[in-house]
Amino acid sequence: MKHLSIGPIGLFVLLTILMPGCSYPNKAKIEQQDSRPAIGVSGAPGGAMLYVDGLNMGSASRYDGKVNVLLVESGTHLIEVKSADGNVIHSEKVFLSSSTTKVLRVSP
Repeated sequence: MKHLSIGPIGLFVLLTILMPGCSYPNKAKIEQQDSRPAIGVSGAPGGAMLYVDGLNMGSASRYDGKVNVLLVESGTHLIEVKSADGNVIHSEKVFLSSSTTKVLRVSP
């Protein structure tokens, strides 16, 4: 039985041919936009708080509906805006589906 000997130059040529197959492909850039529905509030008085399904989401003015919105899950939600003293000044039950934005118009 004979052994095949390719020598250092043959080894170099063989590795040069095989190395490109070992390189990694270009990195793919993956961007995923959030498709959850969003809620905004317009016209809420100072100190008013936003509640979604009974949970306090913070100051209603924080979610202006233009630049800042509150992301929620798709489905039916009870949205309330309460004054600083806790009185409900706006209440609305809404169904929100993906990629929609509902801006509540609060009249003081």
